[in-house]
Order: sequence, then C-alpha cells, then structure tokens
Amino acid sequence: MVKPGETFSFNGTVGERTKENGFVKGFIIADGVFAEELGGGVSQVVTTTYNAAFFAGLEDVEHTPHSFYIDRYPLGREATVAWPTVDLKFRNDTPYGVMIRAWVVPGNATRQGEMHVEMYSTKYWDITAGVSKRYNFTAPKTRYDRKKTCVENKGYRGFDVDVYRYFRKAGSNRLVKKETDQVSYTPSDTVICKARPRGPAPFDPSPPSPGGR
Repeated sequence: MVKPGETFSFNGTVGERTKENGFVKGFIIADGVFAEELGGGVSQVVTTTYNAAFFAGLEDVEHTPHSFYIDRYPLGREATVAWPTVDLKFRNDTPYGVMIRAWVVPGNATRQGEMHVEMYSTKYWDITAGVSKRYNFTAPKTRYDRKKTCVENKGYRGFDVDVYRYFRKAGSNRLVKKETDQVSYTPSDTVICKARPRGPAPFDPSPPSPGGR
C-alpha cells in the first residue's frame, strides 16, 4: 500500500538479487552486451510495474530504460534496475491510497509465462500515451569475445525516441497536462564468440537492422 505522498522503491521492496533471497541467473545487459547474472529477467517485473504506475498517473521519481532497446518491451516505456544504485521509484501524488498487486502466471511447454501488476485506488486520472518516430540513429559495432560466458548477438542501431503522457481528470476530456520523456538507446553491438580474425575486418554490405532482440 502506497499512501498519499509516499514514494515506492522497487529495490527497497524487493531487496538485493541474491541466492539467499531466492533469485537465479538470467540475462542482463552488462557493458553494452548480454550476459548471465543473478536476477536477470527482473527487468520484466520492473517494466510491468513502471507501466502500471505510468497509467495510474503517479509521479515518476526515478526510472532508467535499458541501454539498448529490447523489442519485447513497449518502445521508450520500459525500465531496468541494478542493486543498489539503479532503482524504480514513483510517488503517490494523488489524494488516495494505492494498493499494488503483482503476480506471475507460470509458463509451460505450450505458452509463455505472464507478469501482471495492477494498481487499485479511487480513480483520479485518465492517462493516455503517445510515442514519436525514432530519430538520431547510431550504428552498432562488432565485438569478438573468446570467454565461455560470451553470448552471441546480431547488432542493431541505437536511436532516440520521445514518450508522451497525457493527463485528464477521471471522466473529463479536458487535457490538464502533458509530460515528455526523451529516451536515448545506444546501439546493440554484434557479438561474435570467437577470437578476432587477423587482418582487416571483412566488408559487410548490409545496412544495420533497426529491429530488436
């Protein structure tokens, strides 16, 4: 329960991602590439929580998008965390308490699992969202890595995008305010899990892909 005026902290609620706290390894982004580490996959929980707070109209105190875009998440409207420095925080700036309910529907052999977050309160805002076209494209590089922990990746471009949040009082069509959040994604580099070949790199005539992983 987040009372009026209180600030929710994801790190403060969930705690450090350790084996003792029940976390297992999953994929994270480290130094601009994919790697396995304890707590990998928590970003799916963070992103779902962030979107619930976004559409509840709560004040965005702190959120950090991934360094490069991952296309299973809403464009520009996603978040990640890292203990203890990178957190998701939002403040309940409405006159009513907000109860957060989160649960997982486990996956099986025929369907993916699902992450759900709901926020219960007296309706205060009607929120709609918008997003700009991508701009300021940047090209990826190619990395070679011989370590056993290497995760191969086909690179794609970085870009900027603007996310808009429109606030209307519940039941009203009058726009009260508009927020703009500029998100900058770095390129996702191509990663090849072998030693760098000797001599100049071969020419690649294909343009960088704008897609995601």
